[in-house]
Amino acid sequence: MGRKKKRIYDDYDEEEEQIDELMPETEKVSLRDFVVTEKVSAFVRAYVPCNEGDEGYEQFDDSRLREVFKAYVCTLGDPLGLYIEDLKMAGFQMEMSVAGEPAIFAVRKR
Repeated sequence: MGRKKKRIYDDYDEEEEQIDELMPETEKVSLRDFVVTEKVSAFVRAYVPCNEGDEGYEQFDDSRLREVFKAYVCTLGDPLGLYIEDLKMAGFQMEMSVAGEPAIFAVRKR
């Protein structure tokens, strides 16, 4: 009985190797795949960077940015950092608020 089990496992290993040879390598999924760049573009079209206290300013802290971009932690990590990186490239900087919380300050374009 032990010999028969060994043969079954060996056959399975051979079949698995054949399948691996026939299937092309698939690209690995990265956290960047979950970032919707059009959301960043829409934000940039709607807002301009400003300072805390400027007339009409809005404060985008972590929780608000997560809500706006639907950037929630997943098994691959936290996509919020990538959204913040993209916003930084568009001129939006995280600053410390008077309350001591990092946030992006922006005012809606008119």
